[in-house]
Amino acid sequence: MSTINSATSSSYTSSSYVSGLTDLDTAELVQDAYDAKIEVADTVETEIDEIELQIAAFENLEELLETFEDAADDLTAITELDSTRDDVWVGKTAYLSSSDANTEASDVVGVLVEDTAATGSYTLEVKQLATAHKLGSDTVTDSTADLSVSGTISLVAGDDYEAVDIEITADMSIDDIADAINDEKSTTGVSASVLQVSDDEYMLVLSAVDTGQEITFDTDGADTSVAQALGLVAADGTYANELVEAEQAIFLIDGVEVTRSSNTVDDAIDGVTLYLYAEEEGTEVTLEIDQDASTAYSAIEAFVDAYNELRSFIITNQAYEAGEGADEDAVLFGDSLLSSVSTSVYDSLSFTSDSDVYASLASIGITLDDSNYLDIDQEVLEEALVSDFDAVADLFSFSGETDSDDLLVSGSDGSYTGTFTIDIVTDTDGNIVSASVDGDDSLFTISDNKLVGVEGGTYEGVTLFFGGASSQSAEVSITSGLAYDLVSALDKYTNSTDGLIASRLERLEEQVDDLEDEVDDITADAEEYAAELTERYSAIETKLYQLELLREQLDALWGSDD
Repeated sequence: MSTINSATSSSYTSSSYVSGLTDLDTAELVQDAYDAKIEVADTVETEIDEIELQIAAFENLEELLETFEDAADDLTAITELDSTRDDVWVGKTAYLSSSDANTEASDVVGVLVEDTAATGSYTLEVKQLATAHKLGSDTVTDSTADLSVSGTISLVAGDDYEAVDIEITADMSIDDIADAINDEKSTTGVSASVLQVSDDEYMLVLSAVDTGQEITFDTDGADTSVAQALGLVAADGTYANELVEAEQAIFLIDGVEVTRSSNTVDDAIDGVTLYLYAEEEGTEVTLEIDQDASTAYSAIEAFVDAYNELRSFIITNQAYEAGEGADEDAVLFGDSLLSSVSTSVYDSLSFTSDSDVYASLASIGITLDDSNYLDIDQEVLEEALVSDFDAVADLFSFSGETDSDDLLVSGSDGSYTGTFTIDIVTDTDGNIVSASVDGDDSLFTISDNKLVGVEGGTYEGVTLFFGGASSQSAEVSITSGLAYDLVSALDKYTNSTDGLIASRLERLEEQVDDLEDEVDDITADAEEYAAELTERYSAIETKLYQLELLREQLDALWGSDD
């Protein structure tokens, strides 16, 4: 933000100046002459102040336009494969409801939905949670006392881990054994702790790191004598003190029983992670996966807010009262660039598509009021997002469609919009031999199953994916959207390299630099002139003083005629 200069203070002093020798007020004469010169600089300083007010206003305008452009860009989805998109129009959300009024669905199941998940509805029923296997040892009276047990204990829990031989010596307590087992936890998948059962009873507790996995001691015929000595395993090899069984998670998806070793399940429904929290057999939880209308609504709301901030700025700078003229805050009143911005924005907001559902902002409940501020009818917009989310998305963003199930618009950067028919010729193996539009086969390059618009050609930026096995013709339709058109329109103003506002600011800054140089020149000239006058008046005063002294001497010699 530029700072605003204050007018030059007209004052001149000189340390070499001699005054008071005569009755002449030479200081005032010099100051008046200096002020007459510097008055021109004050006028230039006022001009600088006015230009810097314009600079500040254009910087403010640029910031508002960039915010509005960013908000529009958030609503713009360039056509590409859904799996690679991350815009608001591909977001998914989950809704949970319970068949039991006394049971909260979120207490039974948690859900994380990725953008790639398909919309749909599922019923879930959690019959059993996965549990971590736990074993207890015989109790001892002192957890720090030597157990006099020696040998090797080999243990592991689950196929994702490896058995490790852990050396146990006679001087180790159960605290020491727990530490030794924990040292190998990341390898064996088994952790250990010491549970104080009572004032004089302590138990070694082994736990499987992962749920649904059993702790085993006899992997590959390993000796289990130490495990037996600790009371973990009975003589017949069974668990001597099983505290918690290793249970699998058992749940139903649409009536189909599914079993997993973990309560976190990310491989049952594509793009969905389920978190099983509670066993509620007989209670059905309905999971609905739908487009994330809430995030889209917030993005549209931010778009409207950004526009209204811009509109407020435009109103301020167009304020005019008959008989009074432009308002003092209307720094850019009558400026052609501001008028151009206003026209471009309004033209973009008037965008109309060919959609039979939502063809304009007004159709989704967004209208201009009497002051040309945008207003959202919340009920209408919410209904539009819920009833036909994709149609609202098409209003704002790019849309690419074909009339063939074998041809997909997998990419489009917005360089081309319109409809064309592409003729694809394949060989006997289904490989693409040529692709032409109106008989011209030079418009697309072939890369395996991809057809890429030639750089500099009509279809630059368009990428098609062909999954067919035989030659065919297909109609391709690519349409722009309101948000994309707006971003394109605003970029010519906001572009930091060659944008119209950047160019205007550069010129205004150059004007300020030139005017400041002019002020410096005027000031230097005034000071030089004042210095010359000071020297002249000093010489004159000196001469007059000398003459006065001579007159007094003559009067003393010849007497006074009085």
